Amino acid sequence: MTISTEERLERVERLVEANSQAIARLTQQQEEVLRRIDRLSGDSEKLSERIEKLSGDVEKLSGDVEKLSGDVEKLTFKFDTSQTIGERLERLATSLIAGATISIIAGVILVLLREGSR
Repeated sequence: MTISTEERLERVERLVEANSQAIARLTQQQEEVLRRIDRLSGDSEKLSERIEKLSGDVEKLSGDVEKLSGDVEKLTFKFDTSQTIGERLERLATSLIAGATISIIAGVILVLLREGSR
């Protein structure tokens, strides 16, 4: 079976047409891929900017945490100091009350002894 020149030409034409269609589809796909790459590039830049901003925020928060840590240490010192002073005042008040009570009792005893000796 010999294939005629016309049949060969028809096959070649069909192949050329099929290839042309495939090339057109590939070109469209390539354009879509390029659009996606451009969009991803823009998204990447936006993400980089957000990361830089977040890094700055983290540094700022780190400074705030250090400041708060210092404030907590100061408050702890003040609390400890006030607690110590409170305990000392409590002991002093107890001592004064005890001393006053002893003075009154001693005064009453002396008055009773003096009255008893008359």
